[in-house]
Amino acid sequence: MKIGLYFGSFNPIHVGHLIIANHIAEFSDLDQVWFVVTPHNPFNNMATLLDNNKRLEMVYLATK
Repeated sequence: MKIGLYFGSFNPIHVGHLIIANHIAEFSDLDQVWFVVTPHNPFNNMATLLDNNKRLEMVYLATK
């Protein structure tokens, strides 16, 4: 089984993230695409970053 990893802060996850993951899943030889919630995007302000667990929960709910 081929699995692709999609890394991001997902702060918050939005339809654009889902479109990208869906496109990769449909038009590549991957069997699955897994979202990996990263702790901090160095290009974004740390003060506006939601809690890691909250972002993980949002990704889980968005991909159910």
